[in-house]
Amino acid sequence: MWLVECPSFWDQGLIRPLVTEGGEVVLMCDSCTAVWRTPAGIEEFDHVEPAAPDWSIGPDTHVRPGTTRWAGPADVTSAGWGDLQWRELPYAS
Repeated sequence: MWLVECPSFWDQGLIRPLVTEGGEVVLMCDSCTAVWRTPAGIEEFDHVEPAAPDWSIGPDTHVRPGTTRWAGPADVTSAGWGDLQWRELPYAS
């Protein structure tokens, strides 16, 4: 599932919900890896660009590869984002 196309001028990725190791649901571009904490931050491009080695997106929160997973409908509902217009992926994830 995805929400909108990445607003970045250099990218054509899809913004998808992601569950962090700590169970927090965030939004991440599946191409450029920009991360937004809430859907409201996307419009103003209020994002974080995590990088190796810590992949930090805030205090005690990271999106380190191998510790996250793409979120499903139940995850976005529990995050309070169930009423947003989610789209199906054009490819298998």
